[in-house]
Amino acid sequence: MQPLHRRLIAVALFPAILNACGTMPQPGTRLNEQQRADAQKSCVNQYVIGGSIGGALLGMLVSSKEDRAQGAVTGAVVGAALAHSYAWGKCLAYYSDTNSFPVADAQQTAAAVGYSATRGDEVRIQSFTISPSQVTPGGSFKLNGSYYVMSPDVHKEVKVVETRTVHYFDPKDSKWKELGSEATPLTAALGSRRSEGQTSMPSEVAEGRYRVTFKVSALGREHQAAQEIIIKKS
Repeated sequence: MQPLHRRLIAVALFPAILNACGTMPQPGTRLNEQQRADAQKSCVNQYVIGGSIGGALLGMLVSSKEDRAQGAVTGAVVGAALAHSYAWGKCLAYYSDTNSFPVADAQQTAAAVGYSATRGDEVRIQSFTISPSQVTPGGSFKLNGSYYVMSPDVHKEVKVVETRTVHYFDPKDSKWKELGSEATPLTAALGSRRSEGQTSMPSEVAEGRYRVTFKVSALGREHQAAQEIIIKKS
């Protein structure tokens, strides 16, 4: 690689490298608006840098000898744009604000869903929706889910984990690829619960088809449901 090319890549990536050096708070830490924004920026930049470097190198490889400098810069920009989607998935915990709460106790739930002890331990998502179904890069969407956890055994409380996972549909491979997930562990009584939340994203994420999967795990059982969302510039 020529010295000029190396300098171009270094100049393009230097701001991102500086921003990625911040200390990340532990997931689950309560953050104010500014702290959340700082955590998002630091987390994303840690993943975007790798995409920028890879894109720059790829841009140089596919460019002609005369256009390699421009190819490096263009590749870095494209690589960083694609890397933002990956980074968003990996940093999902810093972009999500969720709330889970009970809506019915075990007796009320059993009557509503026809549950009996002969069915054993049961975890069931009753509904999961995303709104709106299409957003612009940098926007946000709401997630709403309802589920129940039941058991014939007497449990005052059970350990439950709610997990939200983001996938991206890669048109090149015609496959869904996992970007990342965030999990919310909690201790809950048997019965029905509702999980609500809002998820935002960086303005640089790639346009395309995404899928969000909501999974509930408890008592050695799990159940999941998924919804698609389109990210597209208006």
